[in-house]
Amino acid sequence: MGKIDGRVLADKTFESLKARANDLKSRGIEPSLKVIMVGEDAGSLSYIHGKEKDCNKVGVNFSCLSLPKGTSEEKVKEAVEECNEDPSVSAFIVQLPLPGLDPLPILSKIDPKKDADGLCPISVSCLDAGRPRVIPCTALAVWEMLKSVGIEIEGKDVCVIGRGLTSGRPISAFLTCLNATVTLAHSHTPQLEKYTRRSEIIVSCVGRGHFIKPDFISHGSILVDVGFFLKDGKLMGDFDPACFEKALWYTTVPGGVGPMTRAMLIYNVLELCSGLVNSQNDLS
Repeated sequence: MGKIDGRVLADKTFESLKARANDLKSRGIEPSLKVIMVGEDAGSLSYIHGKEKDCNKVGVNFSCLSLPKGTSEEKVKEAVEECNEDPSVSAFIVQLPLPGLDPLPILSKIDPKKDADGLCPISVSCLDAGRPRVIPCTALAVWEMLKSVGIEIEGKDVCVIGRGLTSGRPISAFLTCLNATVTLAHSHTPQLEKYTRRSEIIVSCVGRGHFIKPDFISHGSILVDVGFFLKDGKLMGDFDPACFEKALWYTTVPGGVGPMTRAMLIYNVLELCSGLVNSQNDLS
């Protein structure tokens, strides 16, 4: 009991993904991931470099189309359509945020058969309907980390804090698919502690350093930190470290959900490359 180490779990996951990629190659299938990026956001650049390293580690071909800040919505849509039609691209993502652009019209152009992030409207609607095809990477990462220490989701009371497109909403929807009883809250929820104290699992995706204090949680809670905040060059999560003294299990920032989210992106790429869409299979 204690800390769930995302780096250790990700390393183990990458080993199994490498074997799977090699198997695909032995059958003449070349898995690949392409990233479409607009602008030069420092966080996005760092994340993309990490994705490239992960692809190289596993044996997935990686490429990135970098478009300048100020690129029109139509030009980004054209890039998406090119990826949809390019047979050498197994799967791709549009890196968020998109400076000055509404992401929804662009994400709506992604072919769900190549949607590595699980964020195009068809993928999202399938998840919301309880019939998921490609699971968003962060939601998969949370599930895998809880499974790794034997935590069953079914029947648990869960509070997800945060309603973002890439984290809070898909995590809430996916855990609901797994038969958890989920409360979706956010940073403006009145008396937030009323919901967190009664929850067995708390997943925070707010992005405010040490936003969740020890008096927000009950003894024996399971704390999953998805938020991150940079202060004075130091990366911190949503949970005040003092919360961990009351927790049964917890994840930290850095070294928690982040590494596993990247591993789950590669998992989704291989699922799509294999023509598989049921991402609830065991990853082991």
